[in-house]
Amino acid sequence: MTTEFIRGLKENLPTTEDVLGAVGLQYERSATTTALSTVAAFALGALVGAVLTALYAPKPGHEMRHDLNDRVRHWGERMGWSDRRAEDDEAAAH
Repeated sequence: MTTEFIRGLKENLPTTEDVLGAVGLQYERSATTTALSTVAAFALGALVGAVLTALYAPKPGHEMRHDLNDRVRHWGERMGWSDRRAEDDEAAAH
């Protein structure tokens, strides 16, 4: 009778995961969290790759900075973020 009682208790007891989850000590990752961390890691890797590519480009520094500045300014104008005028750029160049 005692062994049957113990077997019955063992079958009805919650698992370790259930107990830890109930008190908030276990973290379960959702599919959204996993997807967002994967996308963030990819974006960070792309950014680091772009920076390293710019640093090790075969152009001198001042040419590379000028080219990157032109590309970023052009991209900003296409996005509608730039309020700079051509006269400002010409005055700064002299």
